[in-house]
Amino acid sequence: ALNQTTRIQIYNFITGNPGINFRGICSCLGLPIGVVQYHLAVLYKADLISDCRDGRNKRFFKSREFSHLEMKIISALRHDTVAKILTMLHDEGSEAHGKLAQRLDISSQALTWHMKQLQQQGLVTGLADGVTIKYSLVEEQVETIKECIGLISG
Repeated sequence: ALNQTTRIQIYNFITGNPGINFRGICSCLGLPIGVVQYHLAVLYKADLISDCRDGRNKRFFKSREFSHLEMKIISALRHDTVAKILTMLHDEGSEAHGKLAQRLDISSQALTWHMKQLQQQGLVTGLADGVTIKYSLVEEQVETIKECIGLISG
């Protein structure tokens, strides 16, 4: 399957940028959509790549390099705001809702939406402390999140 230069280019790009989405492959490599679709199909058939759904996007990974949890975390980290949230919670340990929204320069409602998504994915937990909610990373995921942050931030 790796006997064609464009296919090798796509495979190497996915390997070097785990969690990249389809449009990212097309735009970063300057390749037409149809060409990328064709070569991704060949790489799938050869079991050289796998993917993880991220909402409407598929995120691509080298096969058997990452666990499902790691692919889920890397996919989440590919979103700027989520990456900032996870990094801040990793660095701080925990953070109050209002302070986190202020540091991220986003509305309270936007933060609530992101936190609900992260809680559903099992990455973040929220604990009511009086009238405020303090968020922190799920203890069992801290080390994996740390490794994935290091991988994405290079």
